Amino acid sequence: MATTHDRPATREQVPFRVRTADGDTVDLSYSSPRSAETHDEMAVLESLPWFESGKPLKNWMLHETDFYDEVEQIWGQRWGAEGIGTLLEVLVSRPTVNEIRDEYAREWQYYYSSRAGNADLGRLQAQFDEYYAVLEQHGVRVNYIEAPVPAIGTYGYLKNLVTLAGGGLVVRGGAIVHRMGLGSWQRGREVIWSKVLTALQVPIYLTIHSRGIGEPGAGRWLDSKTFVFNESVVANEEGLRQIEFVLNGLGIEMITTHSPGWVETTNDGNWGTSHADMFLMVPDHGVAVLAPHLVNYGFVQYLMRNDWKVIEVPPDEYWGLACNAVTLAPGRVVMNAGSPAVVDRLGREGIEVIQVDFSESHNFAIAGLHCATLELRREQEGLSRHV
Repeated sequence: MATTHDRPATREQVPFRVRTADGDTVDLSYSSPRSAETHDEMAVLESLPWFESGKPLKNWMLHETDFYDEVEQIWGQRWGAEGIGTLLEVLVSRPTVNEIRDEYAREWQYYYSSRAGNADLGRLQAQFDEYYAVLEQHGVRVNYIEAPVPAIGTYGYLKNLVTLAGGGLVVRGGAIVHRMGLGSWQRGREVIWSKVLTALQVPIYLTIHSRGIGEPGAGRWLDSKTFVFNESVVANEEGLRQIEFVLNGLGIEMITTHSPGWVETTNDGNWGTSHADMFLMVPDHGVAVLAPHLVNYGFVQYLMRNDWKVIEVPPDEYWGLACNAVTLAPGRVVMNAGSPAVVDRLGREGIEVIQVDFSESHNFAIAGLHCATLELRREQEGLSRHV
C-alpha cells in the first residue's frame, strides 16, 4: 500500500556539513518536508497507517509502499520526465571557455566537433540564453550549473559541459547516470553532474558501471511507458542491459534500436550518429519526426505497425537538427531555426513550432537544443502539476 500526505507549501532548508579526513569542510543542506517550529511528532505518528500505540511498527506496510508514491515527500519533487507531457523543470549549463579551446578545433574529429573551428563564446552564450528564456516563458523551471573553469579530467579537458542531456535520464522518481562512450573527454562530467543531482535532491538509481556504456539522457520517449535508445557509439550491450533492468523495474518498456558509427572519419558528422535524439523526435501523441537513414528499418516497421504518423526529415535539412528539438507539451516544440519542410509538415499537423537560432553550437559540437537540456520533470497523466 502507499500513503501520501498533503504537500507543505514550503520545505525547510536545514544546513549540515561534511568534514573530510583532509580537514576540508563541505557545506550542504537538507530539505525537510516539515518545519521544526511547528512539528508535532505525536500528531504525525497518529496519521501513519503503520503506527499503533504500544506496538512495533508494522514493517510489512513499508515494504508495500512504492518509492514513487513517497518521492515527493522525501526528496522534494516528483522527479521524472518520462513521456511528452508538459515540461516542468530542467537543468542546464551556460557555455564557458571550456567549450572553445584551440585543441578542439585542431583535433575536431577526436572531439566530435566540426571542421568549422571554434565557436564565438559571446554568440554561443547569447543563443543559449535565448533558449533558456523560451523555456522560462513557457513556465519551465530552469536550474543552472555554473561549471568549473577550467574543467580537466583524467583524459584531458572536459568538453561539452553544456550538453546536459549527458547528465543522465531522470525517470519515475530518480536518475540513471551515464558512463560515457562518445568521448574520453566526457569522462569526469558525471562526477560534476552527480553532485548537482544530489544537490537538487534527485535520487540516483544507477550509475552505469563495469564494462557498460550508456548515455540514455539523449534517448527518446514514445510515451510515458515506452523509451527508445540505440546501440551505437554511445551504448553497448552491457550498458543497454543495465538501463533496461532499471526501466523494466519501473514498468517501462525499452525499445533498442541500432545506429551506424564510424572508424577512420566522422565525415563532418555525416557518417553514423550518436544518440536517439539525433534521429527521432516526438512532438505530439502518435507523431514522430524521423531521420530513417540513421536507424534500423525494424524501428520504422515498429512505428508503422503501431499506426504512428511519421514525418521524414529530408537529407538536406538534417543539420537543421529538427530531430533534436524539445517538446514543451503535446503539440508544441522548441526547435533549432531552419528545417522549413519539417516545420511546414508539423504546422499541417497542428503542431506549434517555436524556433530559436542555435547555429553557433555547431561550431563547437554536433549538438542541438535537446542535447543542451536535462529534463527533470514532466507532467504525468493523472497527476497534478507541482511547480
